[in-house]
Amino acid sequence: MVKDDLSALGITLGGELAEEAEAFDAEPDVFEVLPENWQAVETFQRCCRQWRFAGMGGAVGLDVQAVISVISLYQLPPEQQLERLDQVQLIERGALSVMNQPRN
Repeated sequence: MVKDDLSALGITLGGELAEEAEAFDAEPDVFEVLPENWQAVETFQRCCRQWRFAGMGGAVGLDVQAVISVISLYQLPPEQQLERLDQVQLIERGALSVMNQPRN
């Protein structure tokens, strides 16, 4: 996993970093998505390369026009398009809160 990947590059972790790598490997990347949220998650995943960045400040959000373009591919009625945009923006806020956390 992480330690194996680093080891292949000739990097050895020690102390606290080694413990963090082990904890990272122990945590599963699996989480539950409620059926009513699946299409919003799918839309968000299709927008994964549409992040806007503010220089060295990190990500500031998704390109809204790109998200709207992806949503239009689903050919939803207008009211459902707005609902999907709201859902994607909720996911975006959660992602931003993790992406922009200070790193040690």
